[in-house]
Amino acid sequence: MSEDTKKLWYEIPSYVFVALARRGMEKISLDQCFLPDCDNNSKDLLEPIKKEEYEEDDKHVKIIHMKCHRCKGTFQFKLETLKRVAKPTKSSKKSKKDDEEQEALTMGLAYALDENGKDLGHIGYF
Repeated sequence: MSEDTKKLWYEIPSYVFVALARRGMEKISLDQCFLPDCDNNSKDLLEPIKKEEYEEDDKHVKIIHMKCHRCKGTFQFKLETLKRVAKPTKSSKKSKKDDEEQEALTMGLAYALDENGKDLGHIGYF
């Protein structure tokens, strides 16, 4: 595995969570191919190829292109980090200056896209 490939793997969350209505959350691994008709769930058969990153309104978008060596297809992970989703809760009395220094809470969304950027669906939250 090349150094660039290793660095790209660090950019991808290991797993995301999907909401199960009132039954909580389920953990889903991103170490799998998300193309239709491919059952690859082995990280060894996946290879990150390249990364695109940009800022858009109040979110940071990262797109990582992946190659599946089982189905020979390519797909993309679209990872959006929404900024300032909520204010942090106050756990103790602090000065106004401390409140201003705290960062707003963020939330991450993960999507699967095909090689042309067509949305294959929302995977989960990170």
